[in-house]
Amino acid sequence: MDPERFLTTFHSLTDIGWTIDGVMRLALNEYDIKVREELIKILSSIGVDIKVDDAGNIIGELGGKLDDTIAIGSHMDSVPYGGKYDGFYGVIAGLEVLRSTKERGISNHSITLIDFTNEEGARFQPSLLGSGLSTGVFDKDYVYSRRDKDNMSFEEALRTSGFMGDESNRLMYRKPRYYLELHIEQGPVLEEEGYQIGIPLGIAGLSVYEITFKGQSSQAGPTPMDRRRDALVGASKFVTSIRDYAKRQENLRATVGILNVKPNIYNAIPREVRLTIDVRSIERNKIDQAINELVEIAKRIADDERLEVEYRHLWTANPVSFSEEVISIVERACRELGMRYKFMYSWAGHDAQYMTKISKVGMIFIPSHLGISHAKEEFSSNEDMLNGLRVLEKVVELLDR
Repeated sequence: MDPERFLTTFHSLTDIGWTIDGVMRLALNEYDIKVREELIKILSSIGVDIKVDDAGNIIGELGGKLDDTIAIGSHMDSVPYGGKYDGFYGVIAGLEVLRSTKERGISNHSITLIDFTNEEGARFQPSLLGSGLSTGVFDKDYVYSRRDKDNMSFEEALRTSGFMGDESNRLMYRKPRYYLELHIEQGPVLEEEGYQIGIPLGIAGLSVYEITFKGQSSQAGPTPMDRRRDALVGASKFVTSIRDYAKRQENLRATVGILNVKPNIYNAIPREVRLTIDVRSIERNKIDQAINELVEIAKRIADDERLEVEYRHLWTANPVSFSEEVISIVERACRELGMRYKFMYSWAGHDAQYMTKISKVGMIFIPSHLGISHAKEEFSSNEDMLNGLRVLEKVVELLDR
């Protein structure tokens, strides 16, 4: 590999969509389109066969001696005001592997780079729409009907972007033998414990629910405190209650990420609060138990505050385990390169989650400084990025043998 070429490409391309508050490269917006066009220019310059499927996923392949494929992938879309490293690092690392493979000569396997569409789910919910459609987890009608906050559908955005591809290019119709995803940890463990590389054994599952508390709006001044049916008070109690519940459990995360308050003015008692609750665990039964308990907590709070409460399931992604074969190869690569490594689980979702439906999958993590991610302060050092790239290249080499 060429370390300087990788770093130059990474730092120049990830500036696309950067603002003073962070990256604004949401799926299929002007910045995402621009950086995708730049990626295609580079892939074309090295003779890669480029296809786009009907989810807008970019699939670039260098042919090998065999029909089997080793795919490397991630995403270049960001959350609003996100960081430069999440997803983007894995795509540019995969690009460097393609470049170095091209320079070395023909490999045994075909080597494929994938940039997945709407991994983050920041513009169109749920997340992982691109990998979900390409692997058959979601159907086209569902994916195309997702709408952003401006009521534009995924299908409209895809057509407008110029990245509307063909269904025949879906990954499920040419399944890679292996799929690798290099990523920042997005947590503090590797840095705090002094490891250079994390080897995920799998990805935690998650369930997302919407819970709505309903009370009665009234003027903030004349309404006595003991006569109020304040939906925001109920929602606030719920937020702290689920935090306290999750802290008492092992291997569980629970997060309220969205609150919509009505009427949302300073001088009226809130009549309605709609919120999302994201529950994660590496064990599916723990997710189910937690959801049941959190619904009961919401009902008790509603009774105490004289509110009504409604809840509905939005989506679920089940926990997945990665290929033991690929995990062992990643470990071997770390040993051969002298890298300090740790087995762990990913608590964030990745396209690798759905690629397990069609491929033998493995991931590689590098440290995230202070564990910060999905924020402009997100950072991994050049040294850590190059360590991860070396491991990725070594894994591809070992699998290709």
